Amino acid sequence: MTIQDLIDWFNGNHYITLGYFAIIILLTVIVVSIINTNNAKALKYVMSAIVYAVTIPGVLAVILVLYALLMQRSNILNVGIVTYFVPIVAMVITLMILNKKVLMRNIPGFDKLSSLILMIGIAFGIIFILQKTYFGVLFIGGFTQLIMVFAVVLIILKVAWSRFTK
Repeated sequence: MTIQDLIDWFNGNHYITLGYFAIIILLTVIVVSIINTNNAKALKYVMSAIVYAVTIPGVLAVILVLYALLMQRSNILNVGIVTYFVPIVAMVITLMILNKKVLMRNIPGFDKLSSLILMIGIAFGIIFILQKTYFGVLFIGGFTQLIMVFAVVLIILKVAWSRFTK
């Protein structure tokens, strides 16, 4: 089974995907409506599970859309809505609903998840730049500028990694 087979499976079984995200959004609305100061500690792990259940597919869908647009240069009008866009929309809706009632920093593991998203974004950006850059003998700019760019990227990766491993 290839990744394309998996994407095709999600496109072919779109009721399962739509049902999954509908249940997640409905569960989010229920949790937000019953949460108060008395039961916030008990429900924070439920909210954490909801955040992970919607954010991981959402981030993967964002990566899939960016890969299709930037790397493959495919026509975005020919992709499956359920596979490419429903996870992103569900992620945004769920996080907005949760954020109205609960601060995201109070949800266990959200800081690690945001650091992981940052690291994935930086890695994707580096891969995109490396793919589009022509490496030759001539480098426009000084060696000092090249070292500074490398140092900034390294510092960003170090901060993201330290936040992820906390």
